[in-house]
Amino acid sequence: MNSILFCLPQPRFFHEQPSLRFTQALCLLGAFITSSLPNVSLAAEVPSQVALSQQQAINSDNINQQPTALYLDNMLQLLKPAHSQLGITVWDMTTQKTVFEYNNQSLMQPASVQKLLTALAATKQLGKDFIYQTRLTTLAQQPLDKSLIENGIYSGDIYIEFSGDPTLKYQDLRQLLASLSQLGITELTGKIVLTSEQDSQLQAPGWVWDDLGICYAAPISPFIIDKNCVYGRLATTGYNKVANITMMGNRPIEISNDAYFVTPIVNRPVAKPAVQTLTDAVVLPAYLTESVPQCQLTLSRFDNNRYHLSGCHVGAKSLPLAIAITEPQLYAQQIVAKQLASLGIVHQQPITASIMNTEAQFMAQRQVIASHQSAALPQLLETMLLKSDNLIADSLLKKLGEVYYQAPSDFARSGQALKTILYSIGIDLSNANIADGSGLSRYNLLTPEHVLSVLTTLYQQHEYRFLLELLPQSGVSGTLRYKRYFNKSPLKNHVFAKTGSMLGIANLAGRVNVSNGHDYLFVLFENGLSPQIKKQQKAPFSAVFLQTMMDVPR
Repeated sequence: MNSILFCLPQPRFFHEQPSLRFTQALCLLGAFITSSLPNVSLAAEVPSQVALSQQQAINSDNINQQPTALYLDNMLQLLKPAHSQLGITVWDMTTQKTVFEYNNQSLMQPASVQKLLTALAATKQLGKDFIYQTRLTTLAQQPLDKSLIENGIYSGDIYIEFSGDPTLKYQDLRQLLASLSQLGITELTGKIVLTSEQDSQLQAPGWVWDDLGICYAAPISPFIIDKNCVYGRLATTGYNKVANITMMGNRPIEISNDAYFVTPIVNRPVAKPAVQTLTDAVVLPAYLTESVPQCQLTLSRFDNNRYHLSGCHVGAKSLPLAIAITEPQLYAQQIVAKQLASLGIVHQQPITASIMNTEAQFMAQRQVIASHQSAALPQLLETMLLKSDNLIADSLLKKLGEVYYQAPSDFARSGQALKTILYSIGIDLSNANIADGSGLSRYNLLTPEHVLSVLTTLYQQHEYRFLLELLPQSGVSGTLRYKRYFNKSPLKNHVFAKTGSMLGIANLAGRVNVSNGHDYLFVLFENGLSPQIKKQQKAPFSAVFLQTMMDVPR
């Protein structure tokens, strides 16, 4: 096999600090790789769980012999991180062929890249016209109007039918209940029941326990109001004094507090090596001498939506709080009671919750008093993908499971439904593990090949292509708007991708426009990224790799 030498252009990121030696190293190492390793596969270096067939191996060799693959592999050998694990695949949208693979069949944690699967499955199962509906209903022989109200008293039962709408707001619910006032009702003597059809499993397996009090891990419930999140602020009353907590909106939660603020410590004492020569100065690495907080805040959760904030915070600047509701059903009951009181409506019986009655006799007498509709599915998906909204993603996963099985569905059944739905359109996830719809669970496992199959489906099947247009655009929208090195040249405006970030994870999947006139679909997985290494990085690997792609040869 003849060797091919690409004198690799210096990645644009490094133009900020040009280095002749670095450029020379690129060329020399590129020559070494291509001349001395002619028979080495440039695709997956980690064996897959299932051995590739002979035909697959032939196809892989064909990929690996192409100029684009050689160029990208040379760059990868120079730029790949020393400690984290990578999985990469690149697909040419012009030729509709894979042009580069690296560990593309290795199972890795996808983080929020998982939302691409949820978006596709939800579109397939629910349809673009899908909406969530929250209804206020009663049982009656005819629609409820003012003629049926005597002296402001209504004796019939009132049902508030929740649907798990992740976008339902406090004011939306109030407007529903205000329709009772508009009918002249001032007193309810019948039952007030909150109903739903959804499963009551609030968290998926694999969610980190200390995330559960934070709003990005809010419980997935049929009863959702303001994202099941309550906001507040912690402010200092002076160093080493109990801080002041202010919660917004006067919501029915209880939070106690003995947290306090402390002054920063510039330098902390560090243990010296036990043995040293008299002539050698002790030079400690930076990670041992840098300042660190001497304490942290801890949020403890209790029943009945009670919380306790303890510990301390370094500095004097006030700290915003975003606390996830622990018991959403109770929270919804208390919100309804609070809103009825503010509307001047007295209720004689306690507010309860139950599974929705769908029997024919019951439904025949059901009269809708008022209803609230969410935005249609494409708008929900746009918010989910742009903002990486976990609540929307997991609510949609449970909803598609509910619709698929025609019964309440937990995370496990909904994950299986997602696999079945995607299999019906040509995506095989038999060796994947689907724990939730958001990617928040550490139990999710996907390969770059799995994600690429989703991306190619979005591109090749017209009814799903709109999802590619909903992805964040570098330097313009969503999670890529302000992301470092994506919001400036050469990547700004040219990358459309879903981010996936958690502790130790920095993933990216989507589309990139490059200077050779071709567009590429790509999947970049990086798992096992040390926080210390990430802090030391001049630029994230995904940014550097995509910058090299801007100069992919024709």
